[in-house]
Amino acid sequence: ACTPPQLGQLQVSSRMSMRFVALALLATTAHGASAPALRLRGGTTTKSSAVVAESGLTPASRCLSTRGGGVPSGVMSKVDVPLLSYFAFWYLGNYYYNIFNKTAAKAGGGSEYAMIMAWIQMAVGAVYALALWILPEARKAPAITFTQVMKLAPVGFFTAAAHAGAVFSLSAGAVSFAQVIKAAEPAFAAAIGYAVYGSSVSRAKLLMLVPVIGGICIASASELDFTWACLAAAGGANVAAAFRGQENKKAMAGDMKAAIGGGANAYAIGTLWSTLLLIPTVFITGEWQKMDAFLKVWEDDGLPGHTGFRFNLIMSGLTFYLYNEVSTLALGKISGVTHSVANTAKRAIIIVGCAIAFGESMSPSKMAGCSIAIGGTFLYAVADDILPQKKKTA
Repeated sequence: ACTPPQLGQLQVSSRMSMRFVALALLATTAHGASAPALRLRGGTTTKSSAVVAESGLTPASRCLSTRGGGVPSGVMSKVDVPLLSYFAFWYLGNYYYNIFNKTAAKAGGGSEYAMIMAWIQMAVGAVYALALWILPEARKAPAITFTQVMKLAPVGFFTAAAHAGAVFSLSAGAVSFAQVIKAAEPAFAAAIGYAVYGSSVSRAKLLMLVPVIGGICIASASELDFTWACLAAAGGANVAAAFRGQENKKAMAGDMKAAIGGGANAYAIGTLWSTLLLIPTVFITGEWQKMDAFLKVWEDDGLPGHTGFRFNLIMSGLTFYLYNEVSTLALGKISGVTHSVANTAKRAIIIVGCAIAFGESMSPSKMAGCSIAIGGTFLYAVADDILPQKKKTA
């Protein structure tokens, strides 16, 4: 259980997170909504709105631009405000998701109801995604056929598997340790891509997997809260994430991308599939047999001596969906390498931030292993840019 100072910090964090969620909702809905030009009472379009319309700015940046009476000048005109906001919401959203998820797990009995928690989190995201499609001028729903929806089923399956494994690992052990294991995603992606999908991996990238795996081994050896279940679940989540990435590439080929209408809608469809496919895991793991006990925990808002179970579980679902969607929006504005570098930096921030928030052990050897693994992940992302492959001559 949290000590009084830690509980107070988490309560303050919860108030701050509510502000984050409000801003993230504004950013994501503004990105998908159409922003009509400003008009005077007489029906004439203002000059500033015409300039904004011609500038090609996103709806979110239009709001920022027209609020001051026109397109900003000077330094601000060179700053991509929407992109900066995406990065801020992405990092903060991931941090708050880990806080909410772990706090809910502590209040609800650790990993005892991990699959039910994973399903509720996905269901919250699914409700949010459907609401955006239903509400007027929020987001255009995808115009896809039943056959195209079925093609996205494998993406949904591996999304469900990755989320289930991540929730279990984060609930069963220290958040910081689970995040160190999650940092090895590139290693799993490279292995799955090469062995199953025939993807080629450069020698430079393969060499960078050595510090990634070595760093994880060092961090694991010094982890006070080490459990094999946490390690296996986090590793399984990485395998599922690798398959999800490859299946997503296959599914989005051809005219599928245009039919779906963008990355945000693709993520929404994957979430809907994942919500459905997580239901069997509740029965496979036997958690359905403990449903009465879970409902008692839900009704009491946590186990004896705990509180805030419902709030933290619902907020973990909302922040999980929002930070993943914002990450998708950011990927649409930057290169894949930049996105990988940003994801690496985010991982380091999450590890340190969660260790401080929950008072988790951060021994020198664990910090060293964490730094080596994250550094290896960064080098893996930029390896082909630093050491480009030589083109074969005929």
